[in-house]
Amino acid sequence: MAAVRSTDGISRPLLVNGEALRLDVQAPNPGGGDKYEPQTVEAAQELLIPQINEAAEQAEALSPRLRASDRVYVEAKLLPNYLAASYFPTELLSHVGATPVGSRADTGLYVTKKKRVKSQTRRLIFAVSDDGLRELRRLITQGGRNRTENQAFAQIRELSEISLPRQSDVLRTPDQSADASSLRRVWEAVLHPRASSLGDAIPLEDDTLERWFDLIGSEGGEVHRDFVRTVGGLTFTPVSLDADRAEHLSRFNPLRVLRPMPAIRPRPRFGTRSVLRLAAPASRQPVMTDVSVAVFDGGVDTARRANGLFSVAAKDLTPEPADQGELDHGTGVTGAVLYGLVEPGDQAPTPPLPVASYRVLPAPQIPGDLEGYWVLDRIKESIKAGGHRLVNLSLGPTLAVEDDMEPNRWTSELDQLAWDDDVLFVVAAGNDGDQDRDLGLHRVQVPADMANGLAVGACDAPSPEKPWARAPYSSMGPGRHGARVQPLGVQFGGAEKRMFNIVRADGSFLEAAGTSFAAPVTTHALADLVTRLPRVNSSVLRAFATHFAERPTQHVKLRDEVGYGRQPLTFEDLMECGPNEAHVLYVDDIERGDLLGYQIPVAGQLSSDVKLQITLAYASPVDPTQPTEYTSASLEMVMRPHHRMHSFRPPKGSNAKSRTLDISGLDARALLTQGWTPSQEPVTKTLGSAKAGASEAQLRDSGKWETVRHYRVTLKPGEVELPRLEVSYVARRSGALDNSPTTIPFALIVSVVDESSTDDIYDSVRAQFTALRPAQRARTRLRPRGSGADPHWY
Repeated sequence: MAAVRSTDGISRPLLVNGEALRLDVQAPNPGGGDKYEPQTVEAAQELLIPQINEAAEQAEALSPRLRASDRVYVEAKLLPNYLAASYFPTELLSHVGATPVGSRADTGLYVTKKKRVKSQTRRLIFAVSDDGLRELRRLITQGGRNRTENQAFAQIRELSEISLPRQSDVLRTPDQSADASSLRRVWEAVLHPRASSLGDAIPLEDDTLERWFDLIGSEGGEVHRDFVRTVGGLTFTPVSLDADRAEHLSRFNPLRVLRPMPAIRPRPRFGTRSVLRLAAPASRQPVMTDVSVAVFDGGVDTARRANGLFSVAAKDLTPEPADQGELDHGTGVTGAVLYGLVEPGDQAPTPPLPVASYRVLPAPQIPGDLEGYWVLDRIKESIKAGGHRLVNLSLGPTLAVEDDMEPNRWTSELDQLAWDDDVLFVVAAGNDGDQDRDLGLHRVQVPADMANGLAVGACDAPSPEKPWARAPYSSMGPGRHGARVQPLGVQFGGAEKRMFNIVRADGSFLEAAGTSFAAPVTTHALADLVTRLPRVNSSVLRAFATHFAERPTQHVKLRDEVGYGRQPLTFEDLMECGPNEAHVLYVDDIERGDLLGYQIPVAGQLSSDVKLQITLAYASPVDPTQPTEYTSASLEMVMRPHHRMHSFRPPKGSNAKSRTLDISGLDARALLTQGWTPSQEPVTKTLGSAKAGASEAQLRDSGKWETVRHYRVTLKPGEVELPRLEVSYVARRSGALDNSPTTIPFALIVSVVDESSTDDIYDSVRAQFTALRPAQRARTRLRPRGSGADPHWY
């Protein structure tokens, strides 16, 4: 956002403790009429009978070598009208003893009384016994025989297809040339879970896994057993195989996907730079040591280290000798994390937090492209052991996110780690933004599609210089479900006309361009922000990076290119408010099913328009078996701008339209005497792009399951009095609604801006909302030896 800076020399710090403005609120009565059914049960039956017959016959014909001993995996496509978790066909699956184990992205026709439009949907994947499949066939062909069976039978109206897994979904072969057909390569095979228990996926059992290994051996392949991993119930198995044998393997019924193993991204080229050097900081001691940052890359060039510039913990995790190109890259990334954007001849600033550099490249000599698996294993181990809260990743596989959103081990593992340990991964978006858009090669690269991370693209000029635009090489969105706005923002990473200055260990410079260098500049800014707030967590940091990003003029059109905008080099100036604005940070947590209300700090009566800018960020559990339902938590936000403005519904039988009135006014009293019914709660003002009555697909496109959201709203004087925000929490598991108790921490930033006022809004907010406190920079602290806790982290 464009901040209004004070020139009067008065300090007006950003305000914290917004959670103290919590209100007691009641959930409104659920509304809505009858659900429109796009097809009858009879029509669904006619459609599905030939399909279930074919699926059952194919299952009976499967060789024991191509299936599990006690079950088969079947897919059922939902009509888009039933995409919401509340419509999950629980009764149908329960009746036949089927267990949901995943889903795939798909499209279908969304049908209402007035329109038929192509829309997103999903294919449910479930494991079912042979007897269960026979019962499903009987139920679809003959219908129910009692009340319980009729309830299950009625849910077939939600389906448009039933089949065994389709080979086109399972096998991914990008290169179909004759030369490539016999090429031996490493593939990544992902196998379905065995089942699920209480919504948690259970990995494949040894018997079925051995059948898979035997099948690979019979096709002349080799399983790299040392690298077999389970993630969220999925089993990832690297396989060396001739390309022309892959089709045979893809017939294995428990197989979810078989695709070429991606390699680690290539490094940018370096050029020489000015002979002027970077001078060492006045103090090598970080501002704070409670929180630490990890960098996983090519290491730090300790042989050239001089002048105390790189007083970091340098750890070699790879047994391979250091490569100079990898060292230059790793040193440059680490330097940007330590010092941000610096120029030749500058003196380096004091590092905000301690930094640990882990050398993971070059990876050990492993067959094929398995180095990615090795690197990811080292990242997980080191973060668990080191307790780092901020992690910079300027590396990853050469793999662009795809529309089918098939689960990726890098993204799934890191998202789960981010949720479990509240770690923020700042990830370079990738440098393929200028590649073929028709093939999707321009999109953000794994793991920049993390739902709980912060992906950073590159722009061609640093803040606050103008004009600026996305650097042509910077990879673009959209990302996966749960994180469609990717990258989350952009940072200066160099461009053809202005390269990025990459500091070397001796203080000299190289030059290059890439998101590899944009990401650590943002990591540095966030590390510095940690020292300027009383307490933080990963959601606070993501909220700040989004809320204070500089939005371009055509922000909707450019959303896939620059996310929420250009991120600042530092948050120092943004920690101060102008006289006609107030920034307030709320940090709280919410339990499933709760409704929390918060005052919006608008003081007194307005005499002119006021602009609200609202950012919500939270971390969510993830389910890699459900690409379309990847995030398990949705925090929904509603704004009620005026506490007395209610909607009034006319009496039954009346042709009058609903009206919105001040419930204490004379007009409202007159309607009440005539039998009109007021709403239980004040009227709301729309925050997202979805309108009332929107489909589930439209709600998702507007951010329903996104873990970061940003809204801007203008309110007129008559619209505002004691405004409030309400936050609710909906959970899902295995694609259905989840009623188990869980708690989600979240961060909310609200800015109140009056660009036309001569009044001091900041002082008015401070005077009326006395629970708010000015943010104070954290004192320099040393972490006690042996202490595992971070007192600065929520």
